[in-house]
Amino acid sequence: MHNRDYFVFDGVDSRSIGLRQQGPMEFDGAEPVVTSIEVPGRNGDLHYFDGNYSNVGAEVSCYVLRKDVDKALAAINRWLMMGFGYKRLEVSSEPDYYRMARVAEGPGTEIRVNLLAPFDITFDCKPQKFLKSGEETITITEATTLQNEWFPALPLLKVYGDSAAVLAVGYTSISISEIDDYIVLDCELQDAYKGTANKNSTITAPEFPRLENGENAISWTGGITKIEITPRWWTL
Repeated sequence: MHNRDYFVFDGVDSRSIGLRQQGPMEFDGAEPVVTSIEVPGRNGDLHYFDGNYSNVGAEVSCYVLRKDVDKALAAINRWLMMGFGYKRLEVSSEPDYYRMARVAEGPGTEIRVNLLAPFDITFDCKPQKFLKSGEETITITEATTLQNEWFPALPLLKVYGDSAAVLAVGYTSISISEIDDYIVLDCELQDAYKGTANKNSTITAPEFPRLENGENAISWTGGITKIEITPRWWTL
């Protein structure tokens, strides 16, 4: 049996808890979410795509081979099934990426000769494959252009300064009425905050910015001194 493959789910390495894989985890392909519209008196459908993609499924065949196989299975089930919602998933076959996934179907409990327990695990994953390099902070102290070679990304912006300012990212401008040391703009959550303090009332913008595929000009006026950008690059 093959045991060089592994995965890390919610920060726990599968090998550390006694789980072994029979082969690489297999992922379905992402599909665009498309709405078909029939137009009376016209041949063919119209198709509307809003830029979103459907979740992808993933499956991995595993086994446990040890004397205390029942205890190992109990620990594996607690690890995989406790709690609900998406958690970080990294697989050895995709070392430069991570996904957000939830367990759709946990392991069974078949035990053979009190030593061997083979089973499958099924994950339900968000369509994005996030680049680990997209978690690295980019510090900007003057106007610049940021290149995005991937899909349009929703970054985390930590804006430092000492007074009101206007920040321009690509085609989006954000007016910030006050900056006391820093303010965080989470473009994915569409939230502005400093620590635990809500700062949404201090910003005005048509929408939160995103880093489009290609070049993204970044500049500002007013009291900004620097910006730390976590770009959150992703692909399919």
